[in-house]
Amino acid sequence: MEIETFLEKSLKNKITFDDALYLYNNFNAIDLLYLAFKVKNEINNKNNTKNIKLCAIINAKSGKCPEDCIFCSQSIYSSCNIPTYLLKSKKEILDCAKKFDGIVERFSIVTSGKNINNDEFTEIIEAIELIKEETTLKVCCSLGLLDREKLKELKKLNVRIHNNLETSKDYFKNICSTHSYEDKIKVIKEAKKIGLEVCSGGIFGLGESLEERLKLAFELRDLGVDSVPINILHPIEGTKIYEKIKNGEIEPLTISDISKSIALYKIILPYAEIRLAGGRLHNLRDFQPFALMALDGLMVGNYLTTKGRSLEDDLKMLRDFYNLVK
Repeated sequence: MEIETFLEKSLKNKITFDDALYLYNNFNAIDLLYLAFKVKNEINNKNNTKNIKLCAIINAKSGKCPEDCIFCSQSIYSSCNIPTYLLKSKKEILDCAKKFDGIVERFSIVTSGKNINNDEFTEIIEAIELIKEETTLKVCCSLGLLDREKLKELKKLNVRIHNNLETSKDYFKNICSTHSYEDKIKVIKEAKKIGLEVCSGGIFGLGESLEERLKLAFELRDLGVDSVPINILHPIEGTKIYEKIKNGEIEPLTISDISKSIALYKIILPYAEIRLAGGRLHNLRDFQPFALMALDGLMVGNYLTTKGRSLEDDLKMLRDFYNLVK
């Protein structure tokens, strides 16, 4: 079957799981990235949008998370040497946001932990109001498993909610035991019901199979999420998953694996923003520009506990990419 036959099927949002497996197993990464690029261009031309949308984050509350996610350096079950602090003040959050104003479209406030208390939530609401008053940035929040009342408050401020599923439903038990996949699904569904935009994706390279990686894409499509951040595992010494990789229990993904998977996410989820985030420099190295073919968004700046590439280098990469495809 020719790869071009899948273009129309993708645009109709009708790619099946078997289609995705067929594409992965029968075409190389460049072929799939080009198909994803054509899907993206068809949609962008109709919507009169072209440029890759940028976002940045602030780690507003770091460390001492009671959850046991095996990949996370902020978990109390890890032995990572990371900065640990309580919630930053609204002025600190605003000052960080201002550094990105006029450069990125979205700025996300991220906190460690399963959820946040009422005092922390009030401080964050005030920080969001300041950002909206003093910058042109759209605001996102990643605040854990929020209840309906907090979601409704965020809706008033037109905030996009971030809540990563991390991996497929079947594989989730292998990465976390202190909260469930269903807990996350409940928050996402509640947020969508209220009318919030939702950003939810996962991490490639947690030891999942190809099938499990693809299942996550279809689960996200079924939920109707607006944005899908793709992180690629950057194992940090002191986390449980670092030891699994060191011992050979988990084999790191190849650049081809990662590139094919990114492309397929765009092909499976044509109308969601596919956004590349953490681990891209560590895993894709000099091949990052190829991934841009399938991407609608890119996270720039630093990540939660790891350094990102310089903003200047990312902006130069994007300018070069636009010159190639204009």
